[in-house]
Amino acid sequence: MRLFVALEISGTVATTILDLISRLRATAARLAPQSRITWVTAERLHITIRFIGHVEESKADAVRTMLSEPLGERFDLTIAGVGTFPRTGGPRVIWAGLTAGRPRLMALETLVNDRLAVAGVPPEERPFNPHLTLARVRDAAGLRSPALVGPLNDLALGTTPVDAITLFESRLSPKGPTYVALQRTALRAGPST
Repeated sequence: MRLFVALEISGTVATTILDLISRLRATAARLAPQSRITWVTAERLHITIRFIGHVEESKADAVRTMLSEPLGERFDLTIAGVGTFPRTGGPRVIWAGLTAGRPRLMALETLVNDRLAVAGVPPEERPFNPHLTLARVRDAAGLRSPALVGPLNDLALGTTPVDAITLFESRLSPKGPTYVALQRTALRAGPST
């Protein structure tokens, strides 16, 4: 099983983000008609907290168990600004930024990693750089990051409540991955909730 832990995006914020993706798709097609870009669809819209990767069924069971109890407190996360990796030249990833609530997200990632370590999942080698992926660029074909996202650096996309994490299985196929929610774990109500 290929697993990851993520936050789901739904409601009006998801609609706003999908509208943005449509606009970016049209702009990319105009700027670089030969570019090959895989745009995120509604059913794949999420913020990855931790990619676990391929695990045996027994380890998947241990992960489910360790993530079954509530962890962390609920909070709001603001999605704003659009950027790319890398920032200049041809983009490989197009993303939306996370602003207000980002420190709480970083703390949640630490809690998730602590529980995954108990389940025998080794720590991530790269530092956590939270963002909302909008697209992956397979061939930029002349598309340049500043022309695509420059005017959108400060674009406000909305605030979403974070009240649960979801353990997903990513099932790969020639048509792309399908994300299957295996388990949702609630976050605890905070003092102001």
